Amino acid sequence: MLGSVRNLALCLILSCALLLRAPAFAAEHVVLVSIDGFAAYHLLNAELELPNIRRLIREGAWAASSETVFPSVTHPSHTTILTGVEPRLHGVLSNSLTNQKTGETFHPTNKPRTEIVTVDTLFDAAKKKGLSTASFFWPETKDDPSVDFNIPEVFTDDHKGDIRAVKKSVLDELTKAGVPIDLYFEWYGSERMPAADMILADAAAYTIKTRKPGLLAIHILATDEAQHTYGPHHYEAQAALTNADACVGKLMEAVEEAGLKDSTTFIVTADHGFHSVEWEMNIRQPFEQAGLLDKIELGGGGWGVRIVRKPSFSAADRGKLEQVLEQLEQNPWINRVIRPDELHALGLPNFGETIYANAEYIVLPDIDTYLSVKPGGKPMERVRLAQPSHSHGYLPTHPRMFTSLLLSGADVRKGALLGHVRNLDIAPTIARVLGLNMPKMSGRVLTEALTTH
Repeated sequence: MLGSVRNLALCLILSCALLLRAPAFAAEHVVLVSIDGFAAYHLLNAELELPNIRRLIREGAWAASSETVFPSVTHPSHTTILTGVEPRLHGVLSNSLTNQKTGETFHPTNKPRTEIVTVDTLFDAAKKKGLSTASFFWPETKDDPSVDFNIPEVFTDDHKGDIRAVKKSVLDELTKAGVPIDLYFEWYGSERMPAADMILADAAAYTIKTRKPGLLAIHILATDEAQHTYGPHHYEAQAALTNADACVGKLMEAVEEAGLKDSTTFIVTADHGFHSVEWEMNIRQPFEQAGLLDKIELGGGGWGVRIVRKPSFSAADRGKLEQVLEQLEQNPWINRVIRPDELHALGLPNFGETIYANAEYIVLPDIDTYLSVKPGGKPMERVRLAQPSHSHGYLPTHPRMFTSLLLSGADVRKGALLGHVRNLDIAPTIARVLGLNMPKMSGRVLTEALTTH
C-alpha cells in the first residue's frame, strides 16, 4: 500500500514537471479567414449550409456576435483585425481617403502598407519573432515587407484586382504548381467571383502545404458582392456563403495534409454585417434656411452626413448650426448627431488630428433610412427608394452590423461560447496564441476561448 502511494506521488511529481516544461501554447500556426459581410445572424440561420464552419464551431469556440468598427466597412475593419486598434490610431478611416491638403482622393489599399497603416500589424510582430507569413488579398498589404508570400488587395481604376501588384515570383510559383492565379484576377468582380475565391483558397492551401507559414490571412470576397447585389437573405447570397465555407474546407484539408492540425489555430471572422434600406430623407433644407450652406461643407449621405466648418464660419454661425442639429435630433428618422467631442468614442480622429479626417459633425439616421443633401427632392420627408440598397457602414453597435467570429484548433477551448466580443479583440488573441509582442493594442485577449490563459 505504501509503495503504491509512493508510486502515485512520483507520477504526480513527474506530471507536474512535464507541465511546467511544456510551452504555454501548442499553436505554431494561425490561419485567419475573413469572409466579407459574414454577419453574426448568418450563423443563426440553420438552413444555411456551412458544414466546415459549423465543424470548426463544434470543435472550438464561438462568439454570439462580434462588434466591428465605425464606419463598418471593409478597410477600416480589416486593418483593425490586423492591428487591434481603432481607425483613429491605425489610420485607415474609410474605404476611400481624401488628403485635405492636396485634395487627392484614393483607395488606401492602393498605397504601400507602411505608408498608410500607422501602427504595427500582426505580420510585423510575426516577422520580428521569426515566423513566416502569407497573405491572400488582405486589404492594406501592398508592398508589405512583413509578408513573405503575398497577393495584396490592390485595385485597378475600374476596381478590378490588380495582378501587377503581385510579385512575378509568386505568380510563377503558383502557376507552376497548377493554381490558375491569373483567372482570379480575370474573374474578380464578375459572375465568376465565387470561382475566383476558390482559386484564391487553392493558392492559400498550396502555401500552407509547401511553406507552413506561422501566420496566414485570407480575404474571401464574393459574399460581399452577392449581398450588395441581391440582399443578405437572397439565395444567391446564401450560395456565396456556402462557397466561402467550401474555401474554408480547402484550408482545413491543407492543414491536415501538411501535418499541422494539432499545431494550427483557425480564426474565421468578418468585417461587417449587412442591412437592406428602402427609405431616404433629404436634410439639406434646414441648413439652407439657416443660411449655413456657404459656411459649412455638407458631405456624404446614406448612413452619415458629414459636416465641416469653413473658414468663413463665425461665432454667430455656431448658434445657428446647433439649432439645426437640435432640430434634426427631434426628427424620428434621425438616430443621433455626433459632435466633435464624441468622435474619439466612435474610434475616429478629431478633424485637426490627421489630414485624412473628413468630419467635425456627423448626422446619423436610423438604420432603415438613408440621408441625402442634394439640391431638390422632398425636403425633410422620408420617401421610398426606387430600389432597396443592400449595404453596410452603419453604427457597429447595431446587431445588423455584428460579425461572425469563431476560433478552433490548437489551444482553443472546445465548446466555449464567448457572448458579445469585438473585432478589436482578434489581434490581441492571435498575439497571445503565437506569443507575439504587440503591447499597444486597444482590444483584449479572449482568454475565455483559450485552454491556457
